[in-house]
Amino acid sequence: MASLPTYGRSISRPGMIPDDAPLFWRSLGKWGVGFALFLALAALMVSLQLFQVTAEGTSKRTLRRSVAALTEIDPLIERNYDDLQQRAAAAAPGDTVQLKNFPIAIPLTPDEVKGQGKQQVRDLIIDRAADLMYAHGTEPLRVNPQASSSVGLFTVGGVTDTGLDFLRSRHHDLLGVLTLALAALCAFLGVALAVLCRGFGRLASVGGVVLAVAIPVLFAGIGARFYMRIVSEGDTEYIQHEFLLIGQGLAWIPIRDGAAFTVFGAALLVVGVGCAAWADRGAASRSG
Repeated sequence: MASLPTYGRSISRPGMIPDDAPLFWRSLGKWGVGFALFLALAALMVSLQLFQVTAEGTSKRTLRRSVAALTEIDPLIERNYDDLQQRAAAAAPGDTVQLKNFPIAIPLTPDEVKGQGKQQVRDLIIDRAADLMYAHGTEPLRVNPQASSSVGLFTVGGVTDTGLDFLRSRHHDLLGVLTLALAALCAFLGVALAVLCRGFGRLASVGGVVLAVAIPVLFAGIGARFYMRIVSEGDTEYIQHEFLLIGQGLAWIPIRDGAAFTVFGAALLVVGVGCAAWADRGAASRSG
């Protein structure tokens, strides 16, 4: 029996794969890779911001201000400055002195104390406390380990302890490796998505995914900074006020990262859509 002409197209029979099966799988692949890229970019944004938060400069600035608030070093200096100067003057060579009632052991040589003003002594103690905590976490700050272990994780004290303990060099190094790995994964998925797409849609698709991740991060940072600023201007306790000010400074990290990724994603999207529209207009004019 003679077969019917197909004119370049094959007629599907029952049990056979439809003619548009490659298109279906290609479309499914694009959505799958696009979603995977979205998740990888979201993880990269979190890892990148934590990497920046735990950087030495940012961490030590946060730790210095936190230690000053938690230990109430200013009234301690006022009460014990004269005694510290007397003990430094009477100390033998090789001896060290410490500020009384300060919860972190910070030994000072007599020469570092004698003749120094209150502000200089305060800054020296705070700087060394921040260095110590960046290297070892909050353990040096715990005068009574048994008492600190009973603090609940979701209490104010528990959140403060966990947050400050996270600001250490070991975590920064681990986050650096994780951030690089996630960046490589995002690059791979971005290339895969571009290969699955066609024409200038390759740029637009990658740009759209980047925007979908970056815009929420940008607005979350802006919202968090605005909220903490409003609360800090109200009637708050000293320690709460200080931590709100610290949070306002740290909120610039997601704002900067979100803005940078938003500009990058928007550029890819605009170039892709614009070039596609220009190509379609040129094709229409040639066919006309």
